[in-house]
Amino acid sequence: AATIAIAVQLHAVAPLSEASAVYRARLVRHRSAVVRPRAHVAACTAPPADEDGVDMAVRWLPPLMAGSRDALDGPTDTSDTAPAGVDAPLTLPVFPLGVCYLPHTAHTLNIFEPRYRQMYNDILMNGSRRFVVTMIDPDTGRLAETGVVFYLDDLKEVSEQTGDAVKYVCEHSVISRVRIERVLNPGAWHTRETYLKAHVTELTDDALGAGEGEADGADRADEQALEASLHASFGKLLKLQAEADELPRFADGTLDALSVGRSDEKTEGLWGAIGAWHALLEQRVMGLQAKMQEELSRRVMEFLRAEKGEAAVPPRVRLEDLPEAVRDDLSKIQAQYRSQLDDMEQGPYGEGFQLLLQAPSHANRLRLFTRMVDAEAARLSARVSLKRLFDKS
Repeated sequence: AATIAIAVQLHAVAPLSEASAVYRARLVRHRSAVVRPRAHVAACTAPPADEDGVDMAVRWLPPLMAGSRDALDGPTDTSDTAPAGVDAPLTLPVFPLGVCYLPHTAHTLNIFEPRYRQMYNDILMNGSRRFVVTMIDPDTGRLAETGVVFYLDDLKEVSEQTGDAVKYVCEHSVISRVRIERVLNPGAWHTRETYLKAHVTELTDDALGAGEGEADGADRADEQALEASLHASFGKLLKLQAEADELPRFADGTLDALSVGRSDEKTEGLWGAIGAWHALLEQRVMGLQAKMQEELSRRVMEFLRAEKGEAAVPPRVRLEDLPEAVRDDLSKIQAQYRSQLDDMEQGPYGEGFQLLLQAPSHANRLRLFTRMVDAEAARLSARVSLKRLFDKS
C-alpha cells in the first residue's frame, strides 16, 4: 500500500553531480529546500532535419523483439576490443536507463538487479570497466541509437548493510559517445536472464573542413560565429533571469566562466555549459516536486489534526486509511503539479538533450543549444513584460 510520510519540514538533497564543478558552484539554488534467427541490427531511418541539417527527432533503434535468435547463441568474440588488424566495432554491455546522460559528467548508480550485478562482475574481471548507457523510450521500449560510455571509477559492496537489497554502489565518469550498430542478444531484454550486449562505434564530432587550409578556416569561422551567438543568447538569458527574479537561476559572473568551444577528452567545452543547463532544469523540477510534497503533507496534517488532535498525530499514515475526500484532494494536488511539469517546454529528462547527444558536429550542437536557450529567454521575456504591466497597474 502507498504510504505518505508526514514531513514536518522538507529536507535538502545532495548537490547535483551532473553539472561541472564550476557551474555547480555558480548555480543559485531554489529558496525552498528540495525533498527518476539474427542479431538485432540498427535500421534507423534518418530523422527529419531542418534547413541547417540539424536533426529534429531522436534516432531510435527498432524494438527489441521477444524470441529473437541471439548472435551470441554461437561462438562469438564478445571482448570489448576488436581483434588486431580488424576494423570492427567494440562489443560492450548495454545498460538502458530512462534519461539521457551527457559527456564529462559523473554519476552514482545503485545496483540491485541480478543481471546488472553480473555485468559489473564481468567488466571487473575482463578489466574494461566500461559499458554503454542509452536512453529508453518509455512508450515503446525502443533504445536510442546514440548512447554514452560509463567508466567505472569506484565500486562499493553494500549487500551486508542493505540486506542484499542493493549489491553495489558505483561511481562513474562519462567518457565518450557511441552509436549502437546492433544489439547482439535482444531476447535477453525480455527474459531478463542477462544483460544486453551490442556492437558500438565511438563517435567524435565531424572534423573541420576537408583537410584544406582555406576550407578548414571557413568552417572554423562559422563555428566561432555560432559560439558568439550562443554566448550572446546566454547573456540575454542571464539578464532576464535576474529581472524576473527567476529561481533557480545562474549567478552573477556565470557568463565570464562560460565556455562553448569544442570538447575533447580533457576539455569540457560546450558540454560543460550543456551540463550546467541540465542541472538548472533539474533543479526547477525538484523545486516543483518539493512544493507538491509540501502541499500533500499540509493537507494530510490538516485532516489528522482535526481528526486526532495535535498530540495524537502519527508519524506515518497509509494512503488507503485516509477518507475518500482527502484522497481526492491529494490526487488533485498531484494532477496540478503533473500538469505544470507536462507544460514545461524544456525538461531535464526529455528528448532535447538526446538530440544534443546525437548531433554529428559541434556546429549542429551549437545551433540546437542556442535554440533551447532562446526559447527559455522568450518565456522569461513574456513573464517580465507581464510583471511590468502589473507593476504599472
